[in-house]
Amino acid sequence: MTDEHDLIAKAQQGEKQALNTLVSLYWQPVYRLIYYKIGHVEDAQELTQETFLKAFRSLPRYQQGDASFKTYLGRIALNLVNDFWRKKGRSPQVIDIAEYQDPLVDAGIKPEDAAIKTEQQQEIARLVQLLPDEQRQAVEMRIIAGLSVREVARIMGKTEPALKMLQQRALKNLKKMFVERGIKE
Repeated sequence: MTDEHDLIAKAQQGEKQALNTLVSLYWQPVYRLIYYKIGHVEDAQELTQETFLKAFRSLPRYQQGDASFKTYLGRIALNLVNDFWRKKGRSPQVIDIAEYQDPLVDAGIKPEDAAIKTEQQQEIARLVQLLPDEQRQAVEMRIIAGLSVREVARIMGKTEPALKMLQQRALKNLKKMFVERGIKE
């Protein structure tokens, strides 16, 4: 955390290299989170850029606490996504979780096996959408966005143990749905 604190301190003093380093460290995770919520490349890129602009505009007032800068960026990003949907006057579209997994086909996989795997991933994405909202958000942020337990707990306004319990319930519910639908783990 010390390196991040040093980077932020330098960025607060206006050091461009520190700002560039923060962008290079956190652009991908922020973009992945926004893209998952928006589902449109150009809008996700624009909101990711806006996230960093907002963060850097408020950088002089930013106080380094226990939360990481990545958590801070995640909070800004989620607020911008909520504003985006509010302005559009509609709810977010459902995005296929399979798009965020590793490539589906490699040279060693038979086409029929790849097709089965794709169908299973699409079914898993549908099942994730059936989870209660908080459980779905926990799974999305932990698995899709790759945020830590601490970061997700802060974003969702929960304690770390509460988030772990929420995540455990979500995974238990998913496992139950897998069994009901004959999906192998």
